[in-house]
Amino acid sequence: MKRGLLLYGMNCTVDIWDGLNDAFSGFDVDFVTYPHEITRNAHRVSDITKWVYETYGDEHFDFLLGHSMGGIIALELASKYKFDCEAVVFIESNLRPAKKFYRNLMMPGNMRTFGDYVKSMLQSEAPFYGDDLKSSLQQNFDFTPYLYGIKGSIFGIYGDRGVANYSGRISDLCLDKAAEEKIGFRFVGNACHMPMIENPTELAAIIRRCIAGDNENN
Repeated sequence: MKRGLLLYGMNCTVDIWDGLNDAFSGFDVDFVTYPHEITRNAHRVSDITKWVYETYGDEHFDFLLGHSMGGIIALELASKYKFDCEAVVFIESNLRPAKKFYRNLMMPGNMRTFGDYVKSMLQSEAPFYGDDLKSSLQQNFDFTPYLYGIKGSIFGIYGDRGVANYSGRISDLCLDKAAEEKIGFRFVGNACHMPMIENPTELAAIIRRCIAGDNENN
């Protein structure tokens, strides 16, 4: 049975994975919860990654999966801390500042349906993340060097923002060609930054294919 480590993003909670039971059926998964004293005092993502490594570093995981900031943590664990895993899967993680196409939280219809729930979660967790950490994920960042220290497969999953054939969906991530070639890109239909809430069925199917080693881009 494959074992995975799941890492959520800033201002979120472990509850964001609730709709993805189908994705993890048949796997042994650990759902990481960051202590507030860790996130409150973190000045950069690496401060949280260090805590995750100190907590889980003696264990083996076949795959690492993270959403947003959690995806950056997953990449750093595999690259800097040499977690020996078959695949790193990140969901809606910006490795460099992306263009406007990627700066919306949810599709308008999904915002009407799920907006109150998501906003409540984000607002309740926001006080436990400092300004330095927030700034480090908003401007002048470049996490692409992590890509080159990873032996296993790397998959990047993004919402298609309701534009299935948008020609700039990769170029708008503002990565260089070498970084693009390291990532197997996957896209979830009719979803933005919160595909696990907006379209969990399609996201679950994509995750399972990534974990199984499906390297065919879509």
